[in-house]
Amino acid sequence: MSSGAGKKIRKELDDTLNGLLEDDNLLGSVMDIESDLPAVKPIRKTNYDELKSKAEDKAKKTINSLMKFYLTEDIINQDEYVKASSKIHEMTLASLLFQLETAERALVILLETIDGGELAPRMFEVLGTLQKSMLDIIKSQTMYLMAAEEGAKKLSRDIEVYTGLKRTTIQSNTNTSGNITRGTKSLMQSIQTEIKEEIEADSINIVQFKDLSINAPLDEGNDYSEDNSGEDLSQEED
Repeated sequence: MSSGAGKKIRKELDDTLNGLLEDDNLLGSVMDIESDLPAVKPIRKTNYDELKSKAEDKAKKTINSLMKFYLTEDIINQDEYVKASSKIHEMTLASLLFQLETAERALVILLETIDGGELAPRMFEVLGTLQKSMLDIIKSQTMYLMAAEEGAKKLSRDIEVYTGLKRTTIQSNTNTSGNITRGTKSLMQSIQTEIKEEIEADSINIVQFKDLSINAPLDEGNDYSEDNSGEDLSQEED
């Protein structure tokens, strides 16, 4: 092939390309052609900070309701251990709720992608793994709530036992001088017991005194038997 023929072919190709590029109706005609391609769906933006904030609020309400069911307001607001334990429970439960929300969103997106025509076996494998992960999160959330409830019950019992021991210690507390400081109830009982013992002792002394006075010997001048015997003798002489 001569150089002149090559230049001619090159020139024809350049003219054809330039004509295609300068044709403004070419793109419109292509868009008008019907095809089986799936429609492009808009990307949904998710505010993950908002999801996390909602999860924290939900966890806080749940833990507060649980604590109020087993403990009093004073203990919840004043006891340092109870407040620290509540914060830990809120953080853990909020994390579980946030993971559940994000996993559910990923599952919905994956299902929509499969419905859009992505039928590769790998898509279904990922779908099964994601569903199993969601079930594990739900189980963990349920088990954690049960554990938190058992912890609140145990804490309530421990507080009752500690309060009872503290009350008993206050009632029977030994001061620095060695005297025993007892409660009002026990003090009154001891006083009543002492009074009863004194009354019983006095009664015994009175009974013993009466027995002594009855069994005491009579005087010779006041012997009633002798006087009576004398009267009888005088009557017999007459």
